[in-house]
Amino acid sequence: MMKHIKKPLAILLLVFPFLSYAQKKISDKDKSSTIESIKELIHANYVFEHKTAYFNRSLDSLNATGKYEGVKDYQAFADILTEDLIAITKDKHFKIQYNPDLVQSRRRRLEASQQAEEEETEVETEETNAEEEIDWNYWYAQKKNFGFEKVEVLGGNIGYIKYTFFQPLSWAESTIDATMRFVANTDALIIDLRENQGGYSPTDSYLASHFFDENATLWMSSYERRLDETDSVLTFQDVGGERYVDKSVFILVSENTFSLAERFAYGLKHFGKAIIIGEASAGAAHAIDFMEVNENYLIQLPIIRSVHPVTKIDWEGTGVIPDIETSNEEALRTAHLMALNEQIEALQSRTIVGPILERYEKIKMELSKR
Repeated sequence: MMKHIKKPLAILLLVFPFLSYAQKKISDKDKSSTIESIKELIHANYVFEHKTAYFNRSLDSLNATGKYEGVKDYQAFADILTEDLIAITKDKHFKIQYNPDLVQSRRRRLEASQQAEEEETEVETEETNAEEEIDWNYWYAQKKNFGFEKVEVLGGNIGYIKYTFFQPLSWAESTIDATMRFVANTDALIIDLRENQGGYSPTDSYLASHFFDENATLWMSSYERRLDETDSVLTFQDVGGERYVDKSVFILVSENTFSLAERFAYGLKHFGKAIIIGEASAGAAHAIDFMEVNENYLIQLPIIRSVHPVTKIDWEGTGVIPDIETSNEEALRTAHLMALNEQIEALQSRTIVGPILERYEKIKMELSKR
């Protein structure tokens, strides 16, 4: 999960500059000062304060062994620090990003904003720039249909949604509503999150609200350690799509299912709203923020943890554990067969639905042969 950090634009703007300055040489002094700054940020902000001392000692130990002495350029140093932080913390949200251009841009916007406050003049603020960026982000998201890659009705009147990213709710809401209206008349639903890398809250709780009645339900709580604040997220009482209740829902997950996608699957699973099928997910439960390390680096740092109202914990490190474990390749077929079997069983006691029952049995036979 993330705060609204405009990920699509970040991908476009931040990847390509690496090609031009990836080979810039880094001194031992710069490496040591970078590590010290990272340690300070972890100590002050990481979601579990009691773990920060161990993390920082581990970084010091790696540095003391001379592991980083052979690292010659800035980008390579960012890559190896990212690998080491994930290995030490077991938190897959950590990332060190080498982008001096972005650092300078952030500093200029902050300086301009502060100057405007002092001089009471109109200047281009970070908010103004954000509006310009959102135009490009929206364009990118729209080309991806706001994460809804495929929506269809499978054989046996089983709805299928392939969802790959939770875009900001203000962008995706109408598409979510249209999707849920499209599958409203199906008898069971499969939501495919096997390639979903997360995204922006509260899009997860809005989509999830379609599987609850209109009464607001505590969906998830989020605790931010640096503010010592807990934020409660409720399901929406009003949704634009058709609610999908009292029907079977199957959610497909894999090791590539990440962050907010995991929250959606974990939430519905433990409310008893969905059956999870596939592989254990990535196990990345913490929400992040981007912070400046120095003039060359930023750190993606986990600052918020989720608490499910039923389990009282989250899925950090463990992932969302499937109810039905199967390979990534077999997950969809498995879910489709389960949904079909349910429909066939329900129809067998009704004598007037013979043609439909025969068609469902034929679909089941074809699926079983694959």
